[in-house]
Amino acid sequence: MAPNIDLDYLVSLYIDPHKQLPVAKTQCLHRIHIIQDIWAIPAGSKVLEIGPGQGDCTLVLAAAVGEQGHVDAVDPCDLDYGSPWTVGQAQAHIAAGPLGRRISFIQADPLAHLAASATVYDYVVLFHCLWYFDSPARIAALFAALAPKTHVKNVLIAEWALEAKLPAQVPHVLAALARANLEVHNPASQANIRTAASPAWLKGCLGGLGLGVGREEMVLPPEGLLDGIWEVGSVVAEGFAKDVARYCGDGGQALAILGIREAAVAAVRGLQAGVDGVRSMQVWVAEI
Repeated sequence: MAPNIDLDYLVSLYIDPHKQLPVAKTQCLHRIHIIQDIWAIPAGSKVLEIGPGQGDCTLVLAAAVGEQGHVDAVDPCDLDYGSPWTVGQAQAHIAAGPLGRRISFIQADPLAHLAASATVYDYVVLFHCLWYFDSPARIAALFAALAPKTHVKNVLIAEWALEAKLPAQVPHVLAALARANLEVHNPASQANIRTAASPAWLKGCLGGLGLGVGREEMVLPPEGLLDGIWEVGSVVAEGFAKDVARYCGDGGQALAILGIREAAVAAVRGLQAGVDGVRSMQVWVAEI
């Protein structure tokens, strides 16, 4: 049975909850809704989380699995990445806290971890991490490693859907496409969108490996989930156009990316509050 997760308690475990309270609460609420209300991960589960970053989802998973469960959180990310706190600082803070004994943060390539580990996980969780992968081939390789189901009983995915239910979500969809098309041309990219894989592509990739999608649904993120605002703000900024010129020159690809950016700018103009009125796009939630 999945436990009832205490939002305020989890937020108090963040590295600096008072300075980031509204943002932290909404990020945590988004994850609780999917992990507790949709997936209902039960207490006692062994979970492999891929791409935990600063541990927003890891805390919720640790609360869900309880004292008898455990979360291995595997990420190849540089521990100095992130602002205002680095990944290393945030993970160390969580590990030293009251839920730390339920979590093992592991800095490693997920494929290497799966190859070396003898653990059989009840769940592998991919929560807003696939777009960080540097190519579709890397996502396909991960799915191929999971396909035999020798290491995992269930695969759970929550990823941006490239779908807008509300007009205020349209700028986020367009900004994500612009960013992904730019970062393809930057081999050293550290952007949070490098491979904007759609649900249709992900399902096709999984299906080619014999992995079927069971339950799936689209989730409207809560108001105050600022990912859309952050992404749109970075794309409509002048620095984005300069990066297009730097990495793509002035050819047809650059023109296409700038066209998507202009469409995002126009969509923002249609919102009364401008960029501050942007809502984060729909999230595809699936059980494999």
